[in-house]
Amino acid sequence: MDFLAFDKQPGALRPSYVLAGDQGAFRRRAAEKIAALAPDADVLRLDAAEASVGRISEELHTRSFFSKRKVLLVRGTEAYFPRPNAKGAEKLDALAELVAAHKGPDVLILDCGKWDKRFRGSKAIEKAAEFVDCGPLPDRDVPKWFERRAKDLGTTFAGGAADELFARIGNDLSRGESELEKLRTYAAGRAIAVEDVRTMVELERSYVIWDLLDAVAAGDTRSALKMLRGHFRDGEKLVALVAMLLWNVRRLAQGYRAFRKGGPSEIRARIRMPWDKIDGFVKLASAWTPSKSRAWLRLLLEADLDAKSGGEEELTGEVLVLKLSRAS
Repeated sequence: MDFLAFDKQPGALRPSYVLAGDQGAFRRRAAEKIAALAPDADVLRLDAAEASVGRISEELHTRSFFSKRKVLLVRGTEAYFPRPNAKGAEKLDALAELVAAHKGPDVLILDCGKWDKRFRGSKAIEKAAEFVDCGPLPDRDVPKWFERRAKDLGTTFAGGAADELFARIGNDLSRGESELEKLRTYAAGRAIAVEDVRTMVELERSYVIWDLLDAVAAGDTRSALKMLRGHFRDGEKLVALVAMLLWNVRRLAQGYRAFRKGGPSEIRARIRMPWDKIDGFVKLASAWTPSKSRAWLRLLLEADLDAKSGGEEELTGEVLVLKLSRAS
């Protein structure tokens, strides 16, 4: 089950759960949801790096003196997976046997930042337990999540405001939590409006580089070089600039595919950009080509390698801008 579905309707209490994925906020929230389903239980926490499977079994077979049952949260369950090049997966197999045999009344929660599905033991655990995927949300679901969290905080978004927040910060849900707190305070009891988001939320850094990319693609080398030098004066490193440019090139490739499928309206439907960037993005993506993507990616990766190899950053960056302009 994906996290959003579980968060909306966790269902009846199960003996065992796996909360797996790199979104720690989702895993914490899912664990809280599970604990709320067992209000008569004590919550105990173990660190998998320090607790054997035998210790988990002991806790599950020892009754609590103060409540009818326990919720046992085992953090860092990836510690039970075999190390690279290991010959066996004894710990994971033992954990799988434990989960398969566990029928309650205590509740076992396995919290895991990186779940590896390749092993027999992990597959057995997924079959025996309720598996909640706490990985990154698809882009289309991020505004829905912001709306849900706003409701949890006692506020709401006016039309388009959650989309604007996503357009400005992307899939950074941790930052989204802090921005929501700030927006709630700023709105002071009314619904959070699009203009509130534009006023209070700075653009994610990958969007800041958009104007540079736009100038390069338009052949405005003079403006592009001026912007590049401004980034260097602000202390930006070439490696970081290249990473942001790569991100935007991949977005342009997505925009091009959307254009081929349904024209400019399809780009606007599929690609989220800040309100003051979207028109330029649609124009550029509509004229983008796969060959341009390949040329830009090759030049960007060459510049990245040069920068990481100790090349002079400003010179490498200026040469990159010139080469990208010619490839446009």
